[in-house]
Amino acid sequence: MTEYDNTNSGAVFKPRDVMKMILQGKLNLEGNDRDLIVVSDTSQAGKKYMKLYQKVGAMFPNDKEGNEKKPDFAGKLEDYATNKDMVIAAWTKDKGGNKYMTLSIEEKRGASLSQELNDEIPF
Repeated sequence: MTEYDNTNSGAVFKPRDVMKMILQGKLNLEGNDRDLIVVSDTSQAGKKYMKLYQKVGAMFPNDKEGNEKKPDFAGKLEDYATNKDMVIAAWTKDKGGNKYMTLSIEEKRGASLSQELNDEIPF
């Protein structure tokens, strides 16, 4: 059986009715300011808890320029782990009246040569 490779892709859906954004602000993590939101939620067992979400990027409406295959939204993704310039694209979908978005992430095209090469001399 072949496994589906979902690397650098995803989907987002409407939050469950019990989820609610309750706070927003900043968190300084090892000298870097990060945007943060707190969402209240309820587990399947009925226990209330809070989830912390860190901003990873921003998307804006995309000009499709007459090409309906182009993403509906596009933006920059902040990849703190690899420090790469990443872009995110999103397409709006509707299945049975349930709206959602599919997501795709890739390294930004046209990165400068100096960003792609490691200029360290090993001696």
